[in-house]
Amino acid sequence: MNNYENFKAIDFINDPSFRDWVYDKELVSETQWTSWLEYHPEKKEEVEIAKLYLLRIADDLPQVSDDYVRVKADDLLRKYHTRESLQEKIRPANHFFRRFAMAASVLLVLGIGLTYYIKHKSAGNKEKSFIATELTEKDQIEKLNNTASPQVVTLADGSKVTLEPNSSIIYPMTFDDEIRNVQLKGQAFFEVVRNPDKPFVVHFNNLIVKVLGTSFTIRSFDEEKKMSVIVKTGKVSVFTKDDWQKVRQDINPSVRGIILTANQEISYEKEAAQYEKKLVNDPIIIDHVTKENDFIFEESPLTEVFNKLEKAYGIKIVVDENQVKNCTLTASLADEPLIEKLNLICKATNARYEIIDGQIVMNVRSCKK
Repeated sequence: MNNYENFKAIDFINDPSFRDWVYDKELVSETQWTSWLEYHPEKKEEVEIAKLYLLRIADDLPQVSDDYVRVKADDLLRKYHTRESLQEKIRPANHFFRRFAMAASVLLVLGIGLTYYIKHKSAGNKEKSFIATELTEKDQIEKLNNTASPQVVTLADGSKVTLEPNSSIIYPMTFDDEIRNVQLKGQAFFEVVRNPDKPFVVHFNNLIVKVLGTSFTIRSFDEEKKMSVIVKTGKVSVFTKDDWQKVRQDINPSVRGIILTANQEISYEKEAAQYEKKLVNDPIIIDHVTKENDFIFEESPLTEVFNKLEKAYGIKIVVDENQVKNCTLTASLADEPLIEKLNLICKATNARYEIIDGQIVMNVRSCKK
């Protein structure tokens, strides 16, 4: 087979071997393309776009007159001054494909859009689909995950979005503006490529999340009463739409939003328009330098213990240093989740802790010297 690694959907559409495969003209093509796709799964999306588009054109063209297509194509070509480039890019082999080429030009350039379905069969033989609609008029793409499993979407800047079932995202084909704007419905995990010159902004319901480069999860389903933002690494700012507009229009640039750092989350109640900032249920270690034996303490100052926990989990631990300056800890906290670590510390030092506004506040009785 030819070298198809760099092909886009339009290139597959124009390839004779690919068209033969789509229209079942050659059994050889079936074997060749099936084998090629097994070795190039990253091209499945482009292939499915081209395949469905060819099938749509085959169904629709008999209902469209030659004169209608010719007039539309000529008008479009005059508008964009691209007759030669389009004719060079699309080389139809026969009368059918001459008609196809003209119609494809009209649809693609006028921005009517493409919708394709990558079908998956579940164990129960029920078909689901991963749907993507390219809104070419605004150079935006909308992707809807209608499958039963998460789907990864890679954005133009290299950022990755793991889109959960029954969720959708709208994003531009390229991030040309000063802000990388995307819109989310449902739930997704974002891994954002850092770019201090271009903040990354997620719009969902009536909230906005602004980041520079971090990883976090947003959950916002229309039918649910609450929304949430959970930060895995880095830092994000959460705004209401009204506050975000004030910032963007320089009405009140001092508005900073609600700051969330690693292992923190915000839960927002839609009806009451109230939020709660807290720790995630099971905080994870974000400092990859930290090792489990770092949590084995032998007569270690309690201030050192808290500093290690704070660094490992990225969570602020508020403590009165005067209360703990003479306190030490002998204990093994390795392989324990953070909450259990805190419980063991409290048991050993007769202390208490509270989680307030996503921070750990320690109350330790003074230790005698």
